[in-house]
Amino acid sequence: METDPEVMSELGGPVPREEIPALHQRRLDGVAADPWWFVIVTDDGEPAGEIGIWETEHDGATVHETGWMLAREFHGRGLASAALAELLDRARGEPRFQQIHAWPGVTNPASNALCRKFGFELLGEEVGGYRGAILRVNHWVLQLRF
Repeated sequence: METDPEVMSELGGPVPREEIPALHQRRLDGVAADPWWFVIVTDDGEPAGEIGIWETEHDGATVHETGWMLAREFHGRGLASAALAELLDRARGEPRFQQIHAWPGVTNPASNALCRKFGFELLGEEVGGYRGAILRVNHWVLQLRF
């Protein structure tokens, strides 16, 4: 997925193939330390993408961020929606998750629609970054506990 220009269009473009092993190793190390990263699968068990929650820094505070990605051939099937529903259901059972943030690209209608569908509040547009690329993103937040 990370090498597909269409899939990565909202994240600054494709990752060069030679960077993939290190990227995946960082992800595996993160899962070993905090297992909140999951593979999205079809009803037949075919891997279709990934979704997770991780800690990130925002405005000087540590927050929990969610994000998801599907291989192009699985777009439009409702898999991301089903995965996000499951992820949020699990997160509600985890006391440390008070709120979940998401930063989809402003030109990513599908991911913004998912945030809206699941009750995230749009805080506004921001400038973000990923792998050195400067990105225009929408900042969404979902309160899990008050």
